[in-house]
Amino acid sequence: MSERDIIVPSVRVKEKSVFSLDDLYEMLILWFEHHRYDFQERGYKDEDLGNKKHVSVRWYSEREINDYIKFVIETNFVVLGLEEVEIESGGVKRKSNRGEIELEIRAYIIKDFSNKWETGFMRFLRGFYDKFVIKSSIEGYEKELYEETYAYTDEIKSFLNLHRFKS
Repeated sequence: MSERDIIVPSVRVKEKSVFSLDDLYEMLILWFEHHRYDFQERGYKDEDLGNKKHVSVRWYSEREINDYIKFVIETNFVVLGLEEVEIESGGVKRKSNRGEIELEIRAYIIKDFSNKWETGFMRFLRGFYDKFVIKSSIEGYEKELYEETYAYTDEIKSFLNLHRFKS
């Protein structure tokens, strides 16, 4: 069975403000494309509460580094009290959203994701391979995923702070 090394167990970003949920979606999907991740939306649920709604979303994104290592970033977010508002920016009125958004981001490395090293003696060799042959490479990959995850988190924070409007 493949092995997961959790690099970033949980990072949370929480904001209550006016922001465009559509623009946030687009920006995050473009971030994954730019960093060559395969992106999947694994869950979407919204609950209508009259003129407001609650939205929850689960995303899974992965990138194969080589035939042994895969990076995974999972993003779960919830928006409470999401409502449409009209904002004025640069003298132009446009529709946006207001609500409380909370994102949780986890990142991990999957080793031997195709289970080539899974049976009998190969499992023993995999332990040796991980600990002695490619140990420094794995440490480099861990650092790379850690930095990517925090760059992703910083993008989200910047977006939410830069796209604050008064309704």
